[in-house]
Amino acid sequence: MKLSPRTATAVLAACAALGLSPAAQPAGADAPPPVDKTIPKTALPAAAASLDEKDADLGEAVAYCQHSPDACTFTADRRTYSYYEKARTVGEAYVNCTRGTLERERSVTFRDDAFDSVNQAQDGLFPHRTLAHPKATSAMAEQFERGVESSSGKWTWTRTEKSTVEVDIKPGQASWVEVQPARKRVYGSFRATGPDAPPFQIDVIVDSPAAAPSSRVYQRTGPMSSAEKQRCMADRRAAAARH
Repeated sequence: MKLSPRTATAVLAACAALGLSPAAQPAGADAPPPVDKTIPKTALPAAAASLDEKDADLGEAVAYCQHSPDACTFTADRRTYSYYEKARTVGEAYVNCTRGTLERERSVTFRDDAFDSVNQAQDGLFPHRTLAHPKATSAMAEQFERGVESSSGKWTWTRTEKSTVEVDIKPGQASWVEVQPARKRVYGSFRATGPDAPPFQIDVIVDSPAAAPSSRVYQRTGPMSSAEKQRCMADRRAAAARH
């Protein structure tokens, strides 16, 4: 179909307004598939291996990448993102059964580790639960770190955070601490390198504690639960035994 000069001008103007090229392919042609951010870190989609763009045995592909730190390279794709986990409670809950305000200083310590879709897909590929371990790293962990640290800074496989909070607990209230760990989920591929290397590719997901920003720590206070109220109203065991 041949466009008139006026129609062609209108099409170009519309494309410019949308930030598109007139010859642009459909959005899904080269773009990675959309990310499902509801997937938990403990149930990542299984890693997949290919050889010459055909399905390959994951164990064979991993063994090749594992035989040398330079056997494969890792490249992250555009689906990579940072996020905060759902809040979870850490430590004990303090319950004030007294008639006065309680002042407390408490330490908060929590640890987060990495998860990856390779180990979740097949047990026994590594001598530990994930690509890397504080006491036993792997060739693929080194390849991964080189691939991501150039763009996102130092990578962390595990992180322990410690902090101290002071809290005043009013009579009839309970106090507890919740944390929201900061994490980063990386989508990408390991590819065999070298002129004589078999064209292995392993598509993986790695979910790890984020180096930044810091995790969120919430100091919470609120009314006691029914069970806590009953416990506060109960007699002391020694006093009850004398009756």
